[in-house]
Amino acid sequence: MPLRLFEIHEQRWFPQFLRDQFVDGLQMILEVMGTYAPIAQLLQKRLDDSRIDRVVDLCSGAGGPWPSLVRDFEAQGATPPEVFLTDKYPSTRKLDDLDSPALKRIHYIKQSVDATQIPKNLHGFRTLFSSFHHFDRDQACRLLQDSVDRRQGIGIFEAPGRHALTLLALFFIPIAVWLFIPFRRPFRWSRLVWTYLIPVIPFVLFFDGFVSCLRAYSLEELEEMIGGLRGSGYRWEIGEETGELLPLRITYLIGFPLSAAESAD
Repeated sequence: MPLRLFEIHEQRWFPQFLRDQFVDGLQMILEVMGTYAPIAQLLQKRLDDSRIDRVVDLCSGAGGPWPSLVRDFEAQGATPPEVFLTDKYPSTRKLDDLDSPALKRIHYIKQSVDATQIPKNLHGFRTLFSSFHHFDRDQACRLLQDSVDRRQGIGIFEAPGRHALTLLALFFIPIAVWLFIPFRRPFRWSRLVWTYLIPVIPFVLFFDGFVSCLRAYSLEELEEMIGGLRGSGYRWEIGEETGELLPLRITYLIGFPLSAAESAD
């Protein structure tokens, strides 16, 4: 069973400027490590199967893997979806601070969006990257049930997991931050202050990463969740993909209305 522990960056007392630094550091690690590259092709295929060109990303932080995924889609000759990033605590900075053609497909909703109370006007294939473990079992089941009730596709992808190799890899996170943060663009002195002088960000990334792994749901627990959902006409897939740079397992749960799946067969 996952442990329901707390993560520092989720706490209301954690200052927004440090939360921005945290999500920026996490964003950098996702890009440097190519964490979600292994599921790019799978996600692209499921979006094509569902004939969906609009994505609502939940718990996005500073953008998560979507800037990299959009570039991966384009490299494969596919048209990326229009992506709307949302978060309960939206970043106060411009997405990725980059002027990239790939990012023109990505939009950040500045208003707070709670993934447990998704506004009725937000339609699209829902995605969550390394954030599903933030929800307790009841909240997680309600999120899945809401997707079924509103006939919205959903893709959940988790890098954290209760695996020995994943836990061991956490020790490389502070090292990666210390090595790569000076090359993060645009350059900011505040990054150096909170990374080297007062190493809050490496500590929180390591601590929250460790807690995330302990909170993560197993394949069996995900199976139990979808087994208790009401309604029919939905197809679910559960599995794992191996990471690109390190042999880490990415757990995924994908669901979409059966009619969309049938039209792709």
